[in-house]
Amino acid sequence: MSLRVGQARGQRGQGVGALVANPDFRRVWAAGAVTGMVRWLDMLVLTLFARDLAEAAGFVALAFLVRMAPRLLFGMFVGALADRFNRKKIWISSLLILSVMYFGLTAFVMLVGIDFWLLLAFIFIAGTVWSVEFPTRRAMIADVVAPHQVGRAVGLDWSTDSIVRIPGPLIGAGLLQELGAEWAYLFTACAFIISAMIASTLNYRPPLRGGSASGFGEVARETWRDIRDGFSYIRRNELLVGTLVVTLVFNLLFPAYNAALPDIGQQLLGVDKFRIGVLEALVGAGSFFSALAIAGWSSWGQSGRIYYAGTAWFILCVTGMVLSPWYPLSMLISFCMGFGFSAFAIMQTALLVTRTPAEMRGRVMGFLSMVIGMGPVTGLQVFFMFEWFGIQGGVISVVIEAAALMLLVIIFWPVVLKRLPGSDPKVAATYAPQRSR
Repeated sequence: MSLRVGQARGQRGQGVGALVANPDFRRVWAAGAVTGMVRWLDMLVLTLFARDLAEAAGFVALAFLVRMAPRLLFGMFVGALADRFNRKKIWISSLLILSVMYFGLTAFVMLVGIDFWLLLAFIFIAGTVWSVEFPTRRAMIADVVAPHQVGRAVGLDWSTDSIVRIPGPLIGAGLLQELGAEWAYLFTACAFIISAMIASTLNYRPPLRGGSASGFGEVARETWRDIRDGFSYIRRNELLVGTLVVTLVFNLLFPAYNAALPDIGQQLLGVDKFRIGVLEALVGAGSFFSALAIAGWSSWGQSGRIYYAGTAWFILCVTGMVLSPWYPLSMLISFCMGFGFSAFAIMQTALLVTRTPAEMRGRVMGFLSMVIGMGPVTGLQVFFMFEWFGIQGGVISVVIEAAALMLLVIIFWPVVLKRLPGSDPKVAATYAPQRSR
């Protein structure tokens, strides 16, 4: 995205092989692969387990709202902290806390049992810690690679996320169906320990940042100023605003679809939990093939168009999923859905990272996390739509809303659809920031 075509041609020899040869990137990448797998595992287990505990599909939408609400509440604050303090320490701490929490949930489910409302309390706390992991690790990717590798590094990271989306839902659905939710949560807890162990070996030197506050009051004031500066920076950048609006559209529809997935599988298609996991794994397979093509893209000027088109394609595939009467057709649509999901996910991160100075990346990614959290909140309507219109009618209603918002993007933020030039030299110069000594 930040690469000009001539630069890309001159650096093809420094592609994926050079990234993997970078030990710092390799550790961030590997630890992210582990947490990515359990994120997809946890998301499907939450969907299916909450549906078993709840009375109606609308309550699953409520569970997603609670899971994502911490991103809305704390996303920008976490991003500001990631810009001010050592990202490696913040990242590892979040992984260890998540491990302890999931070990505790495992013991609770196994020994005492759990109801829907107690599960909601847990996922809100866990979601708060997840909101720390997301912007911190994403910002670190650009910290550990050379300027010309940023776009390719993001593509490879999301390619890997697509790969691990295949085993994650399969393992989660299999454990939930055959052994129970507690074993899925035990697997998750162990995976977080492995990820933290990998992250601890990272030789990370944080970028130099301004600010010398020492007391709590000074830190709080500077952090609040950082948040205001980050918001002002985003507001002045039409491309970033348009990117975030498309993010909101995607995350308006994605939780609604996930909340409906158990009923789509069990009621409309008549399949068990494991086969629902297969549908999710096929999304991962489609994402993987799409991500491979995007990661090898030689000219990143089309990134905004790919981002928009991928989101539109995802909306179309969700429509097909809720209307499909046959499981084989749903499998095909799930695979095709992965192409849109991957285009959205890769270009979302890459557009924000490569167009943002190093000292601002944590705040921009934190704002992204906050916007992602807004989606499920607006999706609270799904709770009522499922009751009023049924599963199919409820999802289609959200599809119509998403399509209308996509039209607004064309009208008010057309820069997203334009061919993008190379990044501003002042921004590009920060891709490989100075390291603290």
